[in-house]
Amino acid sequence: MFNTRFAMEVVAALLTASVGLIFAIGSLRHGIAWAENGPAAGFFPFYIGCLVVLASVGNLVQVLLARRRLTGKFIPADRKSDVFAFMVSVLAFAVMVAFLGLYVSTAIYLFCATVWKAKMRPARAAALGLGTAVFFYVCFEYAFKLPLPKGPLLGLFGIY
Repeated sequence: MFNTRFAMEVVAALLTASVGLIFAIGSLRHGIAWAENGPAAGFFPFYIGCLVVLASVGNLVQVLLARRRLTGKFIPADRKSDVFAFMVSVLAFAVMVAFLGLYVSTAIYLFCATVWKAKMRPARAAALGLGTAVFFYVCFEYAFKLPLPKGPLLGLFGIY
């Protein structure tokens, strides 16, 4: 019953609506009005939460209207191995982040995923992985001033 496409679409819409609602309600504690020095701390999260709830309701309405077309299994039997492989690769990425840091893990993950699933040439895959990791590093470390886990390899190069 819950392995149908319709059921999963409904569950996804309800889950995202719940997350938006949690954000909106949580933001009320921090204030959602304009203070004398600009928007209060809950202003943007409140309205983002409201947008997520509205989008989720829109998705739910679309799903209910298209119920007759959303038949069949959510994950067809011939695709279960692909879903499992994706799940294992994301889990491996999470473990790599703990030991190698976010940026090195991102480069390795993108290289492996694009060579394996997208059949990209190794040189292009390496450029994609390294370019993305460098882009994330510049964005988070310099633009946003948000230090993320760097791991021991970047420490060897004096990047901390």
